[in-house]
Amino acid sequence: MGKMGSTAPKNESSTRIRGIYHDVLYDPEGRILEDRGWCSNTILDGCRLLLAGFMRNETAGGITGLAVGQGDPAWDTAGTPAPNPATTTGLVSRYNPIIPFSALEVVYLDQNDQIVTGPSMRLQMTATLVPGYPAPTAPLSSYALREFGLLAVLNGSEMMINNIRHPVLHKEEASTLIRVIRLYF
Repeated sequence: MGKMGSTAPKNESSTRIRGIYHDVLYDPEGRILEDRGWCSNTILDGCRLLLAGFMRNETAGGITGLAVGQGDPAWDTAGTPAPNPATTTGLVSRYNPIIPFSALEVVYLDQNDQIVTGPSMRLQMTATLVPGYPAPTAPLSSYALREFGLLAVLNGSEMMINNIRHPVLHKEEASTLIRVIRLYF
């Protein structure tokens, strides 16, 4: 039996797992209040654990939902720190309940980001944060969003696989936020 090397092959694919997201905030009449364009997000080590678990036939539940949160208000003045892929396992200030997977619109995309029917190496999830979600804390009329994360389950344990911390976005109680997340594998 040949000796197994401990280093990765030199011709590894240049493709890496990555994610982007796009937020559009609408007023009650459907007018755009804010469009932040496409931004990068952070793939966490939890995603790599989940993929390895699938490959080893572990009991994996896949993506279970999208969590949103207020983050840390100090980020508004000190700057928003990027999540550390190796150590970030949850949101700083998570709102409950999460948006369950069943409420997300999930589609596969081709290399041109067009919807396709079969499995592909691109996945798009669209979450609609409806009026009243997340609920503002009284006496406020808006909820300060600064973070979100995709959650998954592996062997019965919840883990976060994707995370973004962003400048504060004040979602008024009557407004709607459409958040589109794309993962490229």
